[in-house]
Amino acid sequence: MIDVKLKLQPGHTGDLDWMAPSPLWQLFWNVTDACNFNCAICFSNAGRAAQDELSSEEAENMIRDAHAAGVTDIVVSGGEPFQRPDLVRLLTTMAKLGVTARIATNGSLLTEDLLRRLREETLTKSFQISLDTLDPALYEKIHGAPRGALDAALEALRWIRKLGFHTTVSTRLSPRTLSGIPALLDRAVEEGWATVTIHCPLHTGRMDGAWPQDADVFSLLEEVFEHFLTLPQRWLVETCVPWAPFHPVMERLSKRIRVAHAGCAAGRFRLAISASGWISPCICMDLPAAPMGNVRTHSLADVFHNSPVAQLMRCPQDHGICADCAHVARCGGGCRAAAYALTGRLDGVDGSCPVQIARSDQKARAYANR
Repeated sequence: MIDVKLKLQPGHTGDLDWMAPSPLWQLFWNVTDACNFNCAICFSNAGRAAQDELSSEEAENMIRDAHAAGVTDIVVSGGEPFQRPDLVRLLTTMAKLGVTARIATNGSLLTEDLLRRLREETLTKSFQISLDTLDPALYEKIHGAPRGALDAALEALRWIRKLGFHTTVSTRLSPRTLSGIPALLDRAVEEGWATVTIHCPLHTGRMDGAWPQDADVFSLLEEVFEHFLTLPQRWLVETCVPWAPFHPVMERLSKRIRVAHAGCAAGRFRLAISASGWISPCICMDLPAAPMGNVRTHSLADVFHNSPVAQLMRCPQDHGICADCAHVARCGGGCRAAAYALTGRLDGVDGSCPVQIARSDQKARAYANR
């Protein structure tokens, strides 16, 4: 995913040399494809459970293999993860091995009793609730959700906050959600939510009503950043966009507030696991073009160290990706999921990169002046 995180409260940040060699320490796991909502924008094309989803035993074997490979943290999502009946069992298995969990959910199935159980029996650290908007009618339309679903999500957020979990709300950037992000930020201040995460378009999933893949997302967000700077409580802006340091909007913003660039973890310190056990560098790269194996038959440690796709993610210039660009060692050749969405090739050009855009414009001007 390519995200912008507006962090209101001090906490962890991914401000590190994300292109430096790293062991595998995190997974992003879609535990089921089942979902009780029908979002127009869905990075995993969720809906019904897949017929070949991992059984409880297979899932626990994967958790043990991940722990043996060095994984200490798993981001749990879906689909709607709480549609999986054995989720608490799996989270408990993780806790027994010392593996922490961060859960991304629509919040509709969370109750006080369930949250208290997760606090007592698991090592769940945080929740990210997909909120998108504070307008009830728009929320129901965006999520394909029943009436009252927004109120249920807000009530879940109150209990998440009350029980001491790190609290994040998210919105998927689209023409329908952009104007409402300042209101989300204001509500975050009122409710004590720690982070508002903005998911940028990635056209490898369901993207009905999203901006195009090469949209200039930082220019679109410039007024949102201005609003963030006016808040009485704010900490920093964190980007999970490989080329973010080179965008003029972010260059200007970094002179007014701390901006942390977390880059892209895909294949570098994180792998993704689908509900059916397929391994990919990123949950948005569960694609035929990015085969890495299946947890039923492959060791995560072996895949991480030896998969050609993982090696492409870590050393893109060795595979011809942006090999003539001086910045490739810092940006990793951009977002591979975006490049695939734009070109149909895993080693294609990420045309949303501002450096690529500037170079293309320069070439066009030079050609026009011949």
